[in-house]
Amino acid sequence: LMVGRFHERVSVSTVLGMVRFGVFAAVCLGLMVGVCVAEGGAHLLVQKAMLTNKHFAGSDVPVRYRIFNVGSGAAYDVQLEDEWSPEEFETVSGLSTGNWAKIPAGGNISHIVVVKAHTYGYKTTSAARVTFKQAPGSDETHVVHSNDLGLMPVLSVKDDDKSSNPHLAEWGLFLLGAIALVALPIVLLRPPAPSDAKKKMK
Repeated sequence: LMVGRFHERVSVSTVLGMVRFGVFAAVCLGLMVGVCVAEGGAHLLVQKAMLTNKHFAGSDVPVRYRIFNVGSGAAYDVQLEDEWSPEEFETVSGLSTGNWAKIPAGGNISHIVVVKAHTYGYKTTSAARVTFKQAPGSDETHVVHSNDLGLMPVLSVKDDDKSSNPHLAEWGLFLLGAIALVALPIVLLRPPAPSDAKKKMK
């Protein structure tokens, strides 16, 4: 009988402990949700990408920046800044900076600048910097950065000429070789002419 009562007390205390733990977990979850809601607002993601696969010295290289607002609120006073070394690059068109008064939640913007490398080789690039505010006129500024493209390979003008050369000489040699492969068996397997057969019989 005492053993049965002991088991009853243990089971009751276990159930009460589980209930208390569930209540505690629910309260913690509610607090976490409250904090997330309180901290809700704009959240920007920045993408920096080259729009050409190969880059040649002296040729235009378009660069696109895309800013996505994946947050629940609008971003205000959005500023884009990027640096291209004047010793390595020349800005052909557009600006490496930009500003927008507002990017709504779920919205995005695109910005393009065209640069040109002075010489060939591996060029260093940096991540773009974007600042924004959660509310108009706010004193608090948030900062995010784009992806870093790393070392940018720039090919020489000779490589550009090789890639654009139609290779007429190589194609001519290929066609001559193909014609020879087709014509040689025909010549070797050609049946003898009647005059040649008569000479062999004599």
